[in-house]
Formats: sequence, C-alpha cells, structure tokens
Amino acid sequence: MGINNLGYRKWELIPKIGSHQWTTITSFGVRVAWRSSWLRRIFLLAWLPILVMGVALFILEQSIQDVDSNEFPMNLGRPVVSVIIMQRPEISNIVMITAIKKQFDNVATQLTQGVLGSLGMDVREDTDTSERDGLSQQGDIFGGEISFDVEDLKFVADMSPEMLNMMFGQTTDRMMGGIGGRRRGQPGQGPPALFKQSKHKLLRSQEVARDLLEYDLDDSGVIEFRELVDYMRPTLWAQILFTFFIIPQAFSVVIVIGMVAPKLISRDMKNRAFLLYYSRPIKPWQYLLGKCGIVWVFLAGLTTMPALILYCMGVALSPSMSVVLVTWDLPLRIILASVVLCVPTTLFALTLSSLTRESIFASFGWFAVWIMGSIAYGIMTVVEGVVRMNNNVDPDQPNFVGFVESGLEGNWSWLSPLQTLENLQSWVFGMDQETGSIGLAFALVSLVCVICLIILRRRIVAPIRV
Repeated sequence: MGINNLGYRKWELIPKIGSHQWTTITSFGVRVAWRSSWLRRIFLLAWLPILVMGVALFILEQSIQDVDSNEFPMNLGRPVVSVIIMQRPEISNIVMITAIKKQFDNVATQLTQGVLGSLGMDVREDTDTSERDGLSQQGDIFGGEISFDVEDLKFVADMSPEMLNMMFGQTTDRMMGGIGGRRRGQPGQGPPALFKQSKHKLLRSQEVARDLLEYDLDDSGVIEFRELVDYMRPTLWAQILFTFFIIPQAFSVVIVIGMVAPKLISRDMKNRAFLLYYSRPIKPWQYLLGKCGIVWVFLAGLTTMPALILYCMGVALSPSMSVVLVTWDLPLRIILASVVLCVPTTLFALTLSSLTRESIFASFGWFAVWIMGSIAYGIMTVVEGVVRMNNNVDPDQPNFVGFVESGLEGNWSWLSPLQTLENLQSWVFGMDQETGSIGLAFALVSLVCVICLIILRRRIVAPIRV
C-alpha cells in the first residue's frame, strides 16, 4: 500500500518539552547582538572605570593600613577617607549631636559662672579650659582628623526617645543653617554632610555610637581616627562599589538596553518568527525567559561581572587579606543590586518591544521614558523649591535653602526611573543616601514589573491563540 493511501493517523508519541529551550534563544540572540561594533565599543568604555575604581580601592585600603603615617604616598588617601566618613549620615549625626551637646554644656557653664560670680567666686580658669576643649575637639572634627570622646558617644547611645525627637529638629536646623551661614541669628559653621534627615538615621547613629564604644581598645577614652576607620571599613568599600553602580554603569545600562532590547520581540512580530519558535516544543514562558536572558547576559557583563572583579581586585591589592572578613557580604550585595537593576529594566524594555512591530518606536519610547522622567523630576523639585521659597517667613534663612530641602526630601523622585533605581540600590548597599520614600520605590518597581509581565504574557500568547 502506498504511503499516500494511509491517510491521517493518530499521533502516538508524547512530545517532550525540556526546560532548557530558552538557552538556545538566549545564546542565538547574544551572538546576533554582539555583531554590532557599537555595542562592543560601549562595553569597552564601560569596563574602563574598573581600573579607576580599582586604584581607588587600593589607595583606600593602603590608607587604612597606614592611617597614622605622614609619609607620601601612604598618606595620599587620608583626606579621601575622611571625606567619605564625614559624608556618612550616621557619623554626621554623631558629629552634630556632639556639637549641640557641647553648646548646651557651654551655656550651662556660663550660667553657672554667672551665679557663682554673683556670689564672689572666680571660675574663669575652669570655663576657659572647657571652651578650649570644646573648640579643640570641634577643630579636630572639621579639620579631617575625626575623633570622638567616649563620654560623648555614651551620651548619643543613651539618648531617650524624647531627646531623639529634639535632636531631629536641632540637626535638621543645623544642616540648613550651615548652608546659609546664618539662620535664626546663629552663626553657621557648615554641616558635615547634607542628607535627608529621618528618625531611622538617628536610631542608626545610636547603634553606631554603641558599636564604637567597643573600639576603644587602648582605653584612652577617645575613639581615635584609626579606630573609627577600622569600624567604617566595610562602609567605605560599599561606598566605592555603590558609586561604581550609579555613575558610570547606570548610563551604560540605559544605552545598552536601548540598543538590544527593542529589537527582540518587535522583529519577531514583524517577520512572523513566532511561527518558527512555536513550531518547536516551547512554551511562552520559555520564549520570554530566553529574550530576558539576552538582555541579562549583557547587563551582567556591564554591572555584575565588573563589580565582582573590582571587589576581587581590591582584595588582591589590599596589604592584608583580613579585609575579606569584614567585606564578605559585598559580593551578595552586588548580586542583589544587579537584580534590582536588571529585572525591572528588562521587563519594561521588552514590553515596549512587544507593543510595536517597529523597533525604532520601542527605542524611542525607552530613551524618552528615562530622559523625560529625569527632566520631570528636576522640574517638579524646582517648582517645590520655589513654593517653599515663597512661603519662607524666616528673614534669616536664605531663599535657596528651600531648594536644598526640596532636593533632599525627593518627594518627586518616583517620576525618574534613574533616581528610583538609585534609591533601591542605596538601600541594598546600606548607604542611607536615598531621596524620597524607599517603600514607594519598592511598590512602584513591583507594580511596573507585574504590569509588564501581564502585557508580555498577552502579547506573546496572541500569535498562537485560537
């Protein structure tokens, strides 16, 4: 009997759908995208900051090891270390609280001098000594050689909730007063740092004060600069890695995704490549995972791998391998920060790609969202600053202080994808340098991811829907 006479017969075999089909889509897409000479050039430029950051980590670790040395080049990184430490909110809060405490002590001393002087007693020598001690320590703090008296740290560590509430207003007023030089009739000495003050940061300062009390190893009654640097070493490393993520790599990620992602689904829709994909035993989620994998490979090459190599380079260049014991969690933070950056950006870019058959429109939408979001954030922040300036009733407060307060609070940061992701990465690295609400940033990013998954599911299944 000829085969043409057999007719249709029932298919007896069970199709086997493996879980690795998406890797074929990913590997093929990576090879195709890598053919672009512009993409290779961007990758080369994106890897150059590793050398700069590696040198920074080496200088930082060398300065930590030789923090008491006055010889060149061992003392080269000491000013940088001092600046980074002073920019930390927890350290800045301790500095400000300590200065406020000394001001209150001086006022109390002057009142005591006045009372005792009215009784005919001479206490000028003790008062002069107290003032010299206060000015001396203040000069040490603002001069770069940061140190804390154990008694001052105990005061910070033992502050009551009521005292914390009072210090919240005092420290905020001191920061803003330092900007204008004079506020409310008091001279401004310049704040150690500018950041969005919160009760959480003050509580964190209390925890740091308690921890620092255990670093007075020589029982001198003073937490010296070396002991402070030893405590802050993990934070110093995290600061450099965080800077690597938000400055050079953030812009590279936006450009690379804009070059790769818009073509991935739109061209399949335009060329009807779905007929080829779904002729194979593949499920929609495998197709989506394969397309996401293409973008993730490039993003891992831009963020995760360079950051991990930078960390390993810093460890290798460190004079002592003991640095691993205090920075062991940084590789985990790097991976988590990469996930925070890669997942929402990839899903959003692929969603734009699925909504059009022309990749140029998806690329335009991608860059427009980032550019217009940053512009909208800047405009609304300026508008809020203008409103605060017009509502200013304090004659001693400069008008531009309203702009600074508006920028620090970041009430409109959710309009900017770049600022929103920066806030989340700041939380991952424990920087406490975010502007705006972390809860709102998490909610917004989660909502965008869910909406993108729903749209992608519908657009990917549509070609095979009967």
